[in-house]
Amino acid sequence: MLLVAGCATAPVPPPDTVGAEPFYAKYVDARGVPILSSSRVSNEALLAARDMARDMLSYRPELAEWLAANDYRVAIIAQDEALLDLPDKAHWTKPARDDPRLTRCELKHYDTRIGAKSDRQYWDERARGIGGERTVGSEEDVLGLPSSRYYGETIFVHEMAHNVLFAIEAVDPALYREIEAAYANALASDLWLNEYATTTIQEYWAEGTQVWFNSNRLVVVDGRRILNHPDLEAYDPRLYAALARAYGSRHRLKSDPFAMSAARVPPGPIPENTAEVC
Repeated sequence: MLLVAGCATAPVPPPDTVGAEPFYAKYVDARGVPILSSSRVSNEALLAARDMARDMLSYRPELAEWLAANDYRVAIIAQDEALLDLPDKAHWTKPARDDPRLTRCELKHYDTRIGAKSDRQYWDERARGIGGERTVGSEEDVLGLPSSRYYGETIFVHEMAHNVLFAIEAVDPALYREIEAAYANALASDLWLNEYATTTIQEYWAEGTQVWFNSNRLVVVDGRRILNHPDLEAYDPRLYAALARAYGSRHRLKSDPFAMSAARVPPGPIPENTAEVC
């Protein structure tokens, strides 16, 4: 029996229609969005990424259709691969001092954290996941391996959330305006104070998505703990309402290694604030 890619039990070579570079040897499909890797990535990792992406796009299939129509795709890197090993990222340079994606701590310590490093060194240390048209996830992250630098949260969910927001902006402008209003309210009300969620509207949405799916590390703001989706509803109801319009009532993703995991809460005393001190 012939299995379509979205239902396949094992990756296959990328079809010619994907236009993948020779680097990529494996392919699965998540509602029309290709997920690719080199031969060094385990089949288990690709299938886990597919399951999570497919579930995130299940409530609003038009978002998946937009992503597929606009040539979005995902690459999963092996544990011994890095971002700049990917053909489309080999030319990347480190961010300039005025890059809006920089966190407040990166800005404060720009010279040592970024300026003194090579492009490859910076990116290898900075990220094992990237959102956008050429999204990247990592094998250790989607499998929840102890080697993950993000152990305790699933960064792949965060990166896919960026793509969901790009699609919302294009397909559902009214919802995007609602998200903008929620973000403005959060900044004005000191919600998520000094947390990564305040960096940009994209990070606000992606961090909120992780909590929505019960797959983010514990966040504490002035003693207020946000870990599971009911905490999010109570803490930032405007963000919660917008997330519901994108994801429906689903709060758990198939194959998400950290969904409701005890590892989301670091060992030791709970701090008054989890934001990085810089």
